[in-house]
Amino acid sequence: MSLLTGLLDLLCPPVCPACSGLIENPPKKGQFFCSKCIQKIITPDGQFCRRCGSQRVAAANTPNHCARCQTARFRFKRAISLGDYKGDLRLLVLRMKTDKTGILATSAARTFLDYRREELEAVQADYILPVPMHRYRREERGVNSPDIVAETIGQQLGIPVAANLVQRVRQTNLQHMLSQRGRANNIRDAFAIYSPNVLAKFIFRKFLPPLEGKMVLLVDDILTTGATCNEMTKVLLASGIKSVTVAVLARAASVSTRAGT
Repeated sequence: MSLLTGLLDLLCPPVCPACSGLIENPPKKGQFFCSKCIQKIITPDGQFCRRCGSQRVAAANTPNHCARCQTARFRFKRAISLGDYKGDLRLLVLRMKTDKTGILATSAARTFLDYRREELEAVQADYILPVPMHRYRREERGVNSPDIVAETIGQQLGIPVAANLVQRVRQTNLQHMLSQRGRANNIRDAFAIYSPNVLAKFIFRKFLPPLEGKMVLLVDDILTTGATCNEMTKVLLASGIKSVTVAVLARAASVSTRAGT
């Protein structure tokens, strides 16, 4: 198989999905982006806050929090991020939102696993949940990249993905158009635990064990103020879930950064 793979790479050199440049020949095992893009999109391990996922500023750190999350109120336990929402990572995440092939989201998820696997495994999650998109917006856009990222991580870690456990029950305004307070108001009561009819409930519960005491890994593409993940965490904790950890590809710096949640 390695000989066949080498021959295919020689005839059709692998291309970086972010910049469309050629990946080193032969590429490193598990390498889905070129080395230049890797350096631009990934915050090195140990240089991001273990609480909110932000890139740390050494002079402003405290033992448990970075300067950006000292006063933040998160319902979720912590956030794990791949990098800061700027430059090439920002462009990659924005392109993922309209990439109906799923190639970009899948490649980003595999890179997330390559660089953050130990952190993700340490969560000991019973379920992985993507932040859901309202059905009207899904029909309009045609893809929800958190679904693809969650599915890829779930397959690689052997953790079931409960994509329909929480539903977005009302359509909200786009978060990036709002202030920090406006985001919290906009997303309030937008999510609910799936409530099927009697027959569907029997089938649903057959495949999904009770939620009490379970650990959840909540997956989204961007984290800005944390309003969306906070609201979903509120719903999950009320259902009996013990703990929620957030995994995001990009951690945005402020509410002025476009397309954050």
